[in-house]
Amino acid sequence: MSTPIKRLEIIKNAIELEDDDIIISQLARLKNEAFGDELQAIVVALEQKNYTAAIAAITAWLQSQRAITQWRDPQVAASKLELKALEERLRDLIDRRNARVQQLDEFNDLYFSRLGPLMQQILALRKTLAELNLRRQQAEARRREEDYRRCQQYMAQAVEVLATLNQRWRDLPADSVQAAEARKHLQQQSNLIANLLAEALELESGLTREEEPARQARDDANDEYEKYREQHHDAEVRLRKGKNLSEEDQNELKRLWRQASKLCHPDLVADDLKEEANTMMVQLNQAKQRGDVKAIRSLVARLQQGFEPLMASDRLNDLERIRKKMAQVREQIDTLVNELAELEKEESWLLVSSLSNMEAYFIQQEKALHDVRASLEHQVSEAQLDTAA
Repeated sequence: MSTPIKRLEIIKNAIELEDDDIIISQLARLKNEAFGDELQAIVVALEQKNYTAAIAAITAWLQSQRAITQWRDPQVAASKLELKALEERLRDLIDRRNARVQQLDEFNDLYFSRLGPLMQQILALRKTLAELNLRRQQAEARRREEDYRRCQQYMAQAVEVLATLNQRWRDLPADSVQAAEARKHLQQQSNLIANLLAEALELESGLTREEEPARQARDDANDEYEKYREQHHDAEVRLRKGKNLSEEDQNELKRLWRQASKLCHPDLVADDLKEEANTMMVQLNQAKQRGDVKAIRSLVARLQQGFEPLMASDRLNDLERIRKKMAQVREQIDTLVNELAELEKEESWLLVSSLSNMEAYFIQQEKALHDVRASLEHQVSEAQLDTAA
């Protein structure tokens, strides 16, 4: 009831000031707040410009209300108004973020539609190339393993020969020519064993070390291909649903979604309505994904008629709680300002916001991707020949 009281006080002062403009502007609002015969009678008198009767009725009604209306701290009213301004600022920032995210989503879907099949072919070729490279590394590892086993066999044989030569040398007279020749053979065999040992150690250290990066590259290429194929499929589904809508319906879908997001976003509503707002946001996003204009229109109607007032400034009357909410909203505003600043630095946003000719951009990208595909096809062919060899 406090709002009609203040409204009528303004109208009463405007009548005394003979200011028609103020009377007319306040009367339009009063008509929506006049719930009672006395207030309705005042509205009729004002509409008929029967100001003598109107001011008498207003004076009597205000006196009757002052007798029953509790005093209201002006700090509460001022804080509620300040909170409302902060909420509007937050609402605007959320809308700006949603608009940018929506623009990026639309560009990404268009990118998948135009370049998705070509990108998928490129990622499939990269996957094949990584697999062939792994096979080559595995074949190389098998060759190394065979070389390592042969090296060990040669070394075992060389050790046996060394033992035989050593025994022969010991059996010869120390100062004989045969002993000198035997020592020479012993040294040569020792050098051979040292070389075989060094080669065996080198082969052993490379048995698994060189294969692991190729295995990781193969797994990464597989993951990238599967992830992209999933994203491409989802984009195709969204685009197919969008094609079932006329351009007018598509534009209305975007407009209604943004309108509804501003009405029930969990960051905007009072704390006791967050759970309900979360549920409605889920319903809203699901309807958007389905391209269901009718469902979003119905949600907007519910929000406008049955779910308001949502804002904390409309629901809180305790000064401490209002100030606590103001601090919370200021923090949310700072977070969103920083988020928008970071978003606008991202390469994807810089690209989307700078494109003046979308068609020319996609033609250029198609040419570049065709060149990449041709290069990868050549690399795959060479890798297949290497693997066969």
